[in-house]
Amino acid sequence: MKQIAVLISTYNGEKYIEDQINSILNQRFDSERYNLKVIVRDDGSTDNTNMVLQKIMIEHKNVKKLPFEKNLGFAKSFMTLLSEVESDYYFFSDQDDIWEPTKIDDFLTVMIDKEKSESICGVFSDAWIADQFAVSTGIKLLEERKRNILDGQLTFIQQIFETYVAGASLFINNNARNKVLEFDYDRFFSHEAHDHFVAIIISKYGTLYFLDKPTLRYRQTGNNVYGARDSKKKSVFKRIITLYSRVKNVQLLMKSGALIISNLPAERDLSETMLNISRGKASVNTRINFFWKYRMYVSVRYPRILATCYTLFTFRGVN
Repeated sequence: MKQIAVLISTYNGEKYIEDQINSILNQRFDSERYNLKVIVRDDGSTDNTNMVLQKIMIEHKNVKKLPFEKNLGFAKSFMTLLSEVESDYYFFSDQDDIWEPTKIDDFLTVMIDKEKSESICGVFSDAWIADQFAVSTGIKLLEERKRNILDGQLTFIQQIFETYVAGASLFINNNARNKVLEFDYDRFFSHEAHDHFVAIIISKYGTLYFLDKPTLRYRQTGNNVYGARDSKKKSVFKRIITLYSRVKNVQLLMKSGALIISNLPAERDLSETMLNISRGKASVNTRINFFWKYRMYVSVRYPRILATCYTLFTFRGVN
């Protein structure tokens, strides 16, 4: 029987964690072939989260906790879970979402088919944006970004310019987990999200597949570390500020990506170019050539304009 581990990091999640875990335990899948376990690491909650978890663990023997040592922050907490839990397959889960009843089965269907030809394999899906009561708003998390995912796969270079993968909708096999753990997470910039870190490694060393279906309700509580994007109209000034901020984030993603591919001889030039752009050390000509080459990843709607903006805004580096 193969093992499925659902990894959850909690922090002051007493309001929603029981509903979330129940939505996981009530999944419909082939329990004769797969054994499900839920592993929680609390990151130092000061509310009643641990009391709620203790009650759940008494009622459900397949829910367990890692011992608390110190507050690590949500990303490092998830990476600790990934390193300490052994399984055949891994899901990441937020503490306040609700999984759709067939989420596990939907992901397994894709994974079982794809890993026949790809040893390092990951699958991610879309999600419904939900209100604080976990009621779907009818809006999907990826929305227009989904149009950029071609042939049901997400590439390494796409993830340099845009974030697609939410940890709550990510599923990986053990080979992918082992590849991720080859990299020292502490070398990467401090606010690198665990989901992007995992996803970008899989897309470079294996294949990251897209399940075009919302498999969870992504609850917006006002306390989300990374919430859904604000689709409200913005003034021209705010749009410029948002664009500048986005470019700076891309430079951070480029730094991370450069480190991930730095040990690949065939990618040495790309790694060096991305690292220099992230540090603000690339020439104008280098920046023009780079962003023009990948302009369709910069923006499908306005590739020329935004490639020019990226060239201008990356004259200065990021830490």
